[in-house]
Amino acid sequence: MTIKLFHADIFQNQDEGIVLTVDGAARGMEGNIARSFARVYPDIWEEVDEEISYPIVLGRAQAIKIHSDYDFHNKYCFIAATLNHIDTLSDREKLDVQSSALRHVLSLAESRRLNSIATTIMVGGWRLELEDALVNMVKVIQRANELSSQVPDVSVYVLSEQEFLMAHELLTRYL
Repeated sequence: MTIKLFHADIFQNQDEGIVLTVDGAARGMEGNIARSFARVYPDIWEEVDEEISYPIVLGRAQAIKIHSDYDFHNKYCFIAATLNHIDTLSDREKLDVQSSALRHVLSLAESRRLNSIATTIMVGGWRLELEDALVNMVKVIQRANELSSQVPDVSVYVLSEQEFLMAHELLTRYL
């Protein structure tokens, strides 16, 4: 397992899975990346969206297989419930939700024998500090790797140059 950082749009990924975040309470409460995915790949999103079983418990995820009749690089969409529009959570609780969802995504990807997944830095709708969110993600991925040799590679996509440089520096310190 490795963590790779890319200064690119997540939709340029060549990974086997992609992580999309939602508020798992109900359909139609997707995060920005999931909404963008729906705009860029409307036919695929329509089928993925139909297969999502709501509600999704906060901090959990679902793996939705992308039908093979699409010529599409991702085999799975991982729908992670990290957004919460009802409760007020402390920063620690927000990081716990992020950790739980990412652990579940990694477990689902591992059980499907995927080699790689693509994600953004999971700051959630709460606007966690980018550094805190990335450090937390790295710790979750490292811990998963300590427990299993089958953890997929994680590609982290960052659009902003300033955020990419910060993330690069941070990953250099932690890896």
